[in-house]
Amino acid sequence: SPPAKPGRTAPAAGAARPNLSTCPRQHLFQFRRVRLFVIRTLPLYNPLMQSSTFPEAWLAELDALDREWQGGDNLTPALLEESLSCWRERLRRPGVPEEEHFDIVASDGRPLGLTAPRWFCHLTGLRHRVIHVLLTTPQGFLALQMRAHDKPEWPSRFDTSVGGHLKAGQDWEVGLWSELEEELGMTRSLREQWLVGGKLQQVGEQYERYGIDPRTPPYRNRQINRLYTGKLTAWGLAHLSFADGEVSGLFLCRPAEVQRMIQEHFLIAPGLRHAFPRWWAWCTQK
Repeated sequence: SPPAKPGRTAPAAGAARPNLSTCPRQHLFQFRRVRLFVIRTLPLYNPLMQSSTFPEAWLAELDALDREWQGGDNLTPALLEESLSCWRERLRRPGVPEEEHFDIVASDGRPLGLTAPRWFCHLTGLRHRVIHVLLTTPQGFLALQMRAHDKPEWPSRFDTSVGGHLKAGQDWEVGLWSELEEELGMTRSLREQWLVGGKLQQVGEQYERYGIDPRTPPYRNRQINRLYTGKLTAWGLAHLSFADGEVSGLFLCRPAEVQRMIQEHFLIAPGLRHAFPRWWAWCTQK
């Protein structure tokens, strides 16, 4: 697919232009290189519960588990099995073969020998690993990801070029290239063609991030993050593809525009909000 023009998101294949007269919730934002940028935002979907009700006793129990387990530092296999079984029954979530599991890790990112389903990690605040990548173009633009409108978390928001969780059993390098291939079609075997110098650099040290999204039930996200950066070649930019449907487009802009978007709270996913200042500080110190 051809590269996106600077200052625009690359439209998804077959995507229709929004009808401004019928979109109930519109956000309009003026960019220096774009007359008007229009996005329809969608309400956040709660993947854990179909109902908006959640007993107060359950909320108190989750608060207690979060305090006691400390992200997994104080968790034992027996406690994990007992609690997981209990919450599966309460939320009617039977185990299925395709269920995604994460390694539960210590504060230094070291796996603790326990795994848990993605939804359970986010329900109880178990610590897991996340990768973010910020890519630049040959022209010096940052390539921001526009998250698909049907993503369970932060749909239709700007995010890092690539971002994702490490699955159970993956190391950082394997997880990094797995996410690059899944989201942008970038393959490790052709990295010399995709990237200038054929490499990605880690930006600073890994860092822990913890936050609670006050949904029902609360979404507790405790992550060990590693941020990487690299520069796309002209060939690489021209051959990006949105392989897994989680990305609806790329928005190419100068770093100053990202700073302004963050300051004005314009449709920014938490991953980008936390990663960009680290990337910018690293770039200016080089």
